[in-house]
Amino acid sequence: MNSVHARIKIFKSWSGISEVSIIKEVATKGEHIELCIEYWAAKRKIPIPEYRHYFHDVVQAYVQRLLSERLVCKAETVLHNVERDVKCFFYQYACECDDPDLSEFVLDHLRGREPQLYEDEQPVLDYYWSLVQQLRECSELQAKHQDLLPRVHIEALMKLPEQKLQQLLVELYFANGNGALLPELNKQLVWQHLVDAGEQRQLRRWCQAVAQQLEQDPLEQAFARWQIEASMYEYALTHLKDPCERLRNHFAQAGYFFPTEASDISTLLRRLCTMQCLEQQQPLLCQLPLAKHLLQRGYHSLLLLRCVPIASLEQQLVGENEPLLSLLIDLKTHDLTERNGFELISQSVQCYLERTHHGEDSLQEQPLLTFYDFLCHEPSVRSLEGFLSSSNLRRVPYLNSLMQRFEHHGSSGCTALPTAQELFHKFKHVNLAAGHGELVSFSNTRLSQRYARKAQLNYTHYLKQQRSAYAVYYLILEQLQLYGQITRTQLFHACETATQLALQHAGDEELVTHCVACCEMLDFDTQSLRSYLHLQRQLPTAATCGSYTQQLEQWDEALVGQLVKQPEHFPLESYQALMRLAARNVHGKWPTALLQHYAAHNDWWQLLLLFQYFELPLTELKQLLPHFKCQSLGIHMLRALSHECGHERQHKRAVNRRSDGPTHSSQETMTNSSHSSGLDGNLQQLQHLNGQSLCNLLTHNAQPDLFALVLCSSNSLPEESIGSLARLVELMQSSANHCSSLNLLKHCVRQQMPVLAVLAATLSAQNRDWCWLLWLVVASGQWPQLLQQCSKAKEPLQQTELIWFVISGAVKAGQLTTLLHSFCIFQPHCAFLHLCRFLQLTAQRQDFSDSTILELRQFFCNWSRDAVQLPLCEPLPRKQLMQRCFGLLLLHMQTNFDCVLQQQKFLECICRSDVGDICDLLDFCLLHRIFGVAAPWLGQLGIDYEQLVRRDSLEYKRLVDTLTEAKAYEQALQLATLLQLPLADIVYAKWLAELEAGELRQHEQYEQEIEQHALPPAILVNFLLQAAAAQQPETQLRRRYELLQSSLGVIKQHHLFPNESFDRDQIEYDMVVCYLQLEAEQLQTVEIYHSEYFEQIMRQERCVLYKSFAELKELAGIDDLSIANKIHLTAEMEQRLSDLLNLLLDEGDIVEALRLQELFEFRPNDLRFIVFAMALAEGMTSIANLSNKERQLLSDIEKSAFPKFNRLTLNQSPMNRCSSDLSDSYSTLEFEEIPSKEKQQTLETLLGIGSKLKHGVELGRRIVLAYRTAMYLDKEYLDVLRTKDVSVLLKSAAEEECLQRLLVVSDIHISTRLTPQEIAESLALELTTCILRPRFYIFHASQQPRNAPRNADLWGHNIDRDFHLFLELTPNTTLLGNCLLEYCDALKAYRRYQDNKPYVQSKAFELLSGIITLYGLPHSHNAVSSAGIPQVLSSKKHNQIYVELLIKAHLCFVHECSMEGIANVLERAKQLNGQLTKAKSWSLIVRLLIGIARYREMFYCFDALIENEQFESLLGQFDEDQKSGLRQAILCYLREYNPKNSKELLHLAAHHFLMYKELAEMWSSEAHQILERVRSTASAGPTELKCSHELQQQLQQALENYTHATENYLLDNKLILAQQSVARAELMAMQLDLCNKAMERRGSGGGGAAGGMNSSSSSSSMPLSISVIGVQTREQFRELVNQQLSVPQTLILSRAYGYDINWSEALLSQFVLLQRANYLQQYLSHQRISDSVIEQVVKGLFHYSYILHTQNNPTSAKYDVSLTQLVELIRSVTLKYKLASILGLKAIVMALINDSTVHYLRDTNFGRNELHNVTNM
Repeated sequence: MNSVHARIKIFKSWSGISEVSIIKEVATKGEHIELCIEYWAAKRKIPIPEYRHYFHDVVQAYVQRLLSERLVCKAETVLHNVERDVKCFFYQYACECDDPDLSEFVLDHLRGREPQLYEDEQPVLDYYWSLVQQLRECSELQAKHQDLLPRVHIEALMKLPEQKLQQLLVELYFANGNGALLPELNKQLVWQHLVDAGEQRQLRRWCQAVAQQLEQDPLEQAFARWQIEASMYEYALTHLKDPCERLRNHFAQAGYFFPTEASDISTLLRRLCTMQCLEQQQPLLCQLPLAKHLLQRGYHSLLLLRCVPIASLEQQLVGENEPLLSLLIDLKTHDLTERNGFELISQSVQCYLERTHHGEDSLQEQPLLTFYDFLCHEPSVRSLEGFLSSSNLRRVPYLNSLMQRFEHHGSSGCTALPTAQELFHKFKHVNLAAGHGELVSFSNTRLSQRYARKAQLNYTHYLKQQRSAYAVYYLILEQLQLYGQITRTQLFHACETATQLALQHAGDEELVTHCVACCEMLDFDTQSLRSYLHLQRQLPTAATCGSYTQQLEQWDEALVGQLVKQPEHFPLESYQALMRLAARNVHGKWPTALLQHYAAHNDWWQLLLLFQYFELPLTELKQLLPHFKCQSLGIHMLRALSHECGHERQHKRAVNRRSDGPTHSSQETMTNSSHSSGLDGNLQQLQHLNGQSLCNLLTHNAQPDLFALVLCSSNSLPEESIGSLARLVELMQSSANHCSSLNLLKHCVRQQMPVLAVLAATLSAQNRDWCWLLWLVVASGQWPQLLQQCSKAKEPLQQTELIWFVISGAVKAGQLTTLLHSFCIFQPHCAFLHLCRFLQLTAQRQDFSDSTILELRQFFCNWSRDAVQLPLCEPLPRKQLMQRCFGLLLLHMQTNFDCVLQQQKFLECICRSDVGDICDLLDFCLLHRIFGVAAPWLGQLGIDYEQLVRRDSLEYKRLVDTLTEAKAYEQALQLATLLQLPLADIVYAKWLAELEAGELRQHEQYEQEIEQHALPPAILVNFLLQAAAAQQPETQLRRRYELLQSSLGVIKQHHLFPNESFDRDQIEYDMVVCYLQLEAEQLQTVEIYHSEYFEQIMRQERCVLYKSFAELKELAGIDDLSIANKIHLTAEMEQRLSDLLNLLLDEGDIVEALRLQELFEFRPNDLRFIVFAMALAEGMTSIANLSNKERQLLSDIEKSAFPKFNRLTLNQSPMNRCSSDLSDSYSTLEFEEIPSKEKQQTLETLLGIGSKLKHGVELGRRIVLAYRTAMYLDKEYLDVLRTKDVSVLLKSAAEEECLQRLLVVSDIHISTRLTPQEIAESLALELTTCILRPRFYIFHASQQPRNAPRNADLWGHNIDRDFHLFLELTPNTTLLGNCLLEYCDALKAYRRYQDNKPYVQSKAFELLSGIITLYGLPHSHNAVSSAGIPQVLSSKKHNQIYVELLIKAHLCFVHECSMEGIANVLERAKQLNGQLTKAKSWSLIVRLLIGIARYREMFYCFDALIENEQFESLLGQFDEDQKSGLRQAILCYLREYNPKNSKELLHLAAHHFLMYKELAEMWSSEAHQILERVRSTASAGPTELKCSHELQQQLQQALENYTHATENYLLDNKLILAQQSVARAELMAMQLDLCNKAMERRGSGGGGAAGGMNSSSSSSSMPLSISVIGVQTREQFRELVNQQLSVPQTLILSRAYGYDINWSEALLSQFVLLQRANYLQQYLSHQRISDSVIEQVVKGLFHYSYILHTQNNPTSAKYDVSLTQLVELIRSVTLKYKLASILGLKAIVMALINDSTVHYLRDTNFGRNELHNVTNM
């Protein structure tokens, strides 16, 4: 009911609120989400699942808005509340977000939330996000899976079942064809999808891929990997509808047949034969009745298949097919490759022929049988010769030809025949099909001669057999045999035929290849043919195409279609082939479709490339003008291209088209002939062009013929040698005739024909070296340079230099092949050849492979063996030779490579040759690294590479300097590092360049660069000073200040000493001046400069001052300060300087403050006070030295300012503390020495100074507290100030009897700036020691104390009584409580350690062990010494210590209301209670309960004590504050839990604690219970009780209980409660009296109404009495008062129930109506009657009489007596006369008239309106 009510209430609260607002509210709070969905679904009248999706859509929009506002934490909370995956949602939002910053922000939040996102989960999220994108593109797939995926997002996909997800992936792949999904697909599901979708084509592709391993596209590759399993085939057989024939065949290939064909053997065989898999399905066929099936249908040859078992053939032997089956069985049984098998098969064939061909003539028609017989008897050649001549084997043509070969060639060369198997297969493979179905066999010679067709093979047959080379050979041979010569026309016709053959079989690539090869071997160009075939193969061709030109146009349009589909891929190859064919088309026109396409799109750049590349005529461009989208663009292109040599271009094109060489013309003719063009005209054109080419060949060159030169140079003169280079030059320049070799050399030089030098070397071996030189010089074109050098050179020393000059020139000119060939021709054995080959391979072939490196290594190997010797050169020293070779390598690298990348590869190649292991002249590896660094600059700098050979080359230094000048500082630094050159200048120049460019980096970056390059820090200082000087003083003050500060930071960090480069004092002065001149808003953002002592020492020491004033002055260097230029400070600057000094004092940097006050000679008051305080505390000055102003300032200090340095609760007067220390200690000291008056005055002065400080308060507090600590400890101030170990000072305070111990400890804590954790640990250790120490006093057995020992005092204070003082020492008492709990854990660990059990080590455990070691020796359980010493840490001691620690920890937590700590203590206390209960340590349980005093949470302690009958333990002697809480706890426990004997326990506790009120309440409660039992058992009606002796006893007991309650209330001074209890007791007494009277009347046998008994009670078994204890309402009370009770009883009843008594009604009822005469007397005896009461009685009577009158009951006159008595009692004469007159009491009226009162009555005129008065009555 409550939930329904709450639900309705929630629904009502949502009325009037918008739907979106409610959704946001419940999603944010995480409450009532389901109620919201239900509420709005009912309101919208839609299903709940459907509305749930709408709900999440609104939440998603809400979260996206939160993320857009960067409220990621709130968005994460909302997603958690609606049970959405945060990482999926955030990642998808980041991917969909258009704002890259917001996307990165969300991803950063995910990285911070889950650091392993990108390592573990990001690939998964990427994968699912790609699936989401693909699904969103497939609307059909989304609609299909609407129920499964109502919303497409990452989380929905991740929550899909694996099976459903795989099915979705399969459908998604086949919907969009994304190959990335293939690895994730399940092949079974793919197969099922294809089967269910009826994709038979894909199924066929799968089967083909598996069978043939086709891998064309990714899907087929996947098909090839996925082997089709049996279950997949079976699924397809069951679910596939109407499979096609090809698919049935593929299934049959795998051995699976559809149900409709499974029993049809013919169909099975047909499908297996179609797929050629009879052998594979042999096990399947063996199970079928295949033999009978084939035999019935006459498929006898198929019976030889291995799939037909022999046993099945043997079953069919009966009948007319028995001979054939026997033959087949023998053929299947025996092996032809074995001789025995061949012999048996031969016999079986002969037997078959005998049984089927009756007669010998038939056997004669089978000469092979004879041959088989011959083969069975190990034939030889000689026996075959005789056998052939003597048998009918001559009829076999093959054997006859064999015999003829034997006759021509003889048999001596070969004595062995082929084996029987070989001969058999020879006959088997002969093609006997010689006509239209006619069988031509060797044994049927006449038929062959009559009907066989004679055929002559030509070259085309060999082309068709793909033997192009043999076809050309056969063509040439045939033409020579027939005509004796071969003309170009004949070859042309052959090529034309081959072209036609290629065009006819364009689909056969092998045949086309051989046709093209045939034409090429006949020296005809096939370029057009290949272009035509390429286009025909690549582009679609219309079924019916017209002319050749139209076909070209169709191909052009097809290329345009391809370009439109794939605009990024231009079909260059196909378009080039098309343009090549168009160029050969004589009468056609150029294809323009593609050109028009580009013109329509104004793609002028593509058009320009096409016109330039294919040299199209300008007429084509002119025709394109109408097709341009912008015609002006076409006109401009036409004008631009017309400036070229248009006529030359057209003429060149015409020449290319009309006047090409014979190869092109013949090819063009071939192509045109393939299209049925005019063959004769082309042939004439070919002849004409051929003749023209020959003419051009004859008149091409007019230079002398080589043979003529050779003939002219030849003579018979003897050969002479060339002795020197000068002689060679002389000979070459002379015109005289010399020997043949020299003449050839002269012609070689003059005609520049190097080949003549080769001829000369063949004639004269002695001049071979000179021939080499001339060949090299002429071939490389260096003859003029050689002549020029020779004119300068002198013999003989310079000849070597000239040879090297020639070689270097060849290398420099790039003539590397020439150089290589020169050595290969003339010096093939020279070791220098390897170097030349290395140079040629690296430069011209770009070959840097290992084979190239091998050439260089071979050269180095020969060099190391001194095997390198150049011709015509003197032997050079090894080192000099290597130096020259290195020069060649560098020159080669410099001149013969186009780009730096190739040079780097070249150097890498040299490095890989390990040249550094052979020679150390040049470090190529270093050079390679240098190139890697300075590669982009080497070409610009003009470095001479040859100069790099020398180690001390200045090129390296010049290169570094040049890079530095070019501002390529990074490269310069890297080079300098490699070359081990100085870096400082480069770095400094780099910094200056950056500074000039306005770039100034962070200081940390400069520091890193200095450290990286190991530079002196002074460089950075100088740079920063220069940068600071470059800043404008007006606009860039802040930057200047920061730079000066950074320079000082460098000096400070690296401990630099002042030098001539910089002055530290001046720098600091300038920095502070800049600070003082800054704008006001900048002062808040800049960092101030601190001293080295402050940053490196004081900050590590918590900014605590440990130095004296003299030491601080020395650190500040005040005495050595010198400033050259000082400025005058304005008032504003002085104020800022004062603020700066105050800020330094606040942060604690006293050293920098002293320096600044000395630099500027300015000292503010706070700094003055601190300095004076230090001097005063150190005794350097005294109070007497104060000036009058300072004295006046200090005299105004009030005492109330001192607590600034004190804790209030710890600040006690010395005399009081002294007396308390003496009274609480056990020392024998009678007095303490009070600190001297001088120290006290100094302290007061210091306190005054400290209270006046506004800045530097911490420094002042340190000085004041250190001085006070030293004064109370009676130590020197400097000793205390310099003591850094706090424990030493605390130990002194604990051990020495000093005043104000707690204040001293507090001063030590505060002055040394201990952290709250350190203070807590220190106090916890001391408290634990005080708790542990008394437990380790060693007592003898007779000296054991009765009670547990009291905790020891700490610093003169009882830790139980004064624990609040120790809490004041702790800034964070929660930390102190945690430390005490750690000691609790350590105590447990120590217990386990003592019991030799595993325990956990901790810091607290070590400290606890130290305490135990110091104050006691632990023993094991069973170890007891002879002296009777108990074990040191027994269970009882352990429990005592644990209890005390818990109590103290609880007090710490309570002091700061740490609920977590309190709960921890209570949890430990609960566990400890169980242990104490087991150990029966009742006193410790009580101690734990009383000490923690959380009684309600610790009721388990009461349980333990009561269950073990130890409740009296709680009733001990406790303090008053403890007693009150315990008393209330006991009462609450006994009342709430009501344990066994709770009443006795409650009485016991109440009596013990004098709880009178509680006792009274107990008595009252018992009496009330008695009354309840009486009402339930003895009640006879609302106002009657059944009287009995038991009832009397119960009423008597209740009377006694109320009496006891009254006594206790009186003892507790609860008077009102006592009166209430007395009234109850009187009521019980009255009820008891009524019962007694009723019993007495029952005993006397009489009774009446006056006794309170009804008339019918006499017949009852038990007497009845009036019930006054059962009054529940006022009506019952009124009835009892008016009818039953007397006046005393009425008074008792009124006091008991608190109801007021209406005495007028009671008198009327009992005295007047009931005529009880004594009632008035009782009333008068107890109450004082008034006139108003009597008047009310009369009024009541009249009212009663009126009722009786209306009921026709006349009033009785018997009431007159009673009324007369009442009226007589009236004191008022008027009222008496009035009432008497009304009532008709004439006697009273007459008496009044006769009396003297009549005059009064007449004066009042009473009685005239008598009737009216009566009416008013």
